[in-house]
Amino acid sequence: MGETLKIAVLGSTGQTGRLIVAHALERGHEVTALARRPESFDTSATGNLRVVHADVTRPESVATAVAGADVIISGLGITKKQDPAVLSDGARLIASAESRVVWLTSLGMGATEGALGRLNGALLKRILRHEWAAKDVAGRVVRAAHGTTVYAGPLTDKPYAGNGRLIRAEDYVPRMMPPLTPRAGIAALMVAEAEAPHFADTDTVALFNGR
Repeated sequence: MGETLKIAVLGSTGQTGRLIVAHALERGHEVTALARRPESFDTSATGNLRVVHADVTRPESVATAVAGADVIISGLGITKKQDPAVLSDGARLIASAESRVVWLTSLGMGATEGALGRLNGALLKRILRHEWAAKDVAGRVVRAAHGTTVYAGPLTDKPYAGNGRLIRAEDYVPRMMPPLTPRAGIAALMVAEAEAPHFADTDTVALFNGR
């Protein structure tokens, strides 16, 4: 590994966000975990970890939390009860920071719309209708700020076998069934992109098992 980075993680209390934090710490980086409820965060992890209260609905708290970060990694997601503007507003806030951004989103939408075929694409849009427009806006905002978007298929809790890679979205071959994506694999790929930005200013797709 190269230099130690200051990495801020948005969505750090989610299932994927926690793994991003853990992997970045394992890699020896200084990590700031942004959390609406810091008390819910497991601080038993070893490493240089700082957990700060930050809420997208309070823009100044996010700006303060990410100040000085080399890279901001977002695993931000929402529930059906949350306002989808959390996603688009969160993207705007971190895109305005002077940091590189690596942003996680869903395969089949935004720059990858149509990648799952007409039938599955329509089904995905129905399933994600609550957040569809906000995710599209968020991806565009991140790319406009020269960040990296990572489009991933359905997330699973399966172990990561070290067989993941990012490819450019335009090189992704559409298929009927989206590739399953281990959360631990996404965490590893996003931290690796933070360390060595091979896909800066690029829409990417996460692939596993060589497919």
